[in-house]
Amino acid sequence: MAASAAEHILMVCWALNDPENEDQMRELGEAIEGQREIPGVLTIESGPRTKQVDWEGPDDAFDYAMVLTFDNFDSVRAYPPHPIHQKLVATILRLGSDIRGFWIDR
Repeated sequence: MAASAAEHILMVCWALNDPENEDQMRELGEAIEGQREIPGVLTIESGPRTKQVDWEGPDDAFDYAMVLTFDNFDSVRAYPPHPIHQKLVATILRLGSDIRGFWIDR
């Protein structure tokens, strides 16, 4: 199934204890990239909050975000308990806090 055919999207953001720590950012990036190994994950986009936004409105309470697309609803349901995902959650909670997720269905 092509990425453009994705019907389910997860957006997640979180705060980091030390967003300037390069070793921690590398560890976080590796944990995020590991999500590609989970069956049903089609695409992943992630990165730190941009510092270039200079207008009111964007929430600055979060330092990092990730957007994933999934091929079907069975993959969506299987994602949260998957061990690779649980490793990412543990990494985020060790390096930060306040994980917020939001699901979108097309």
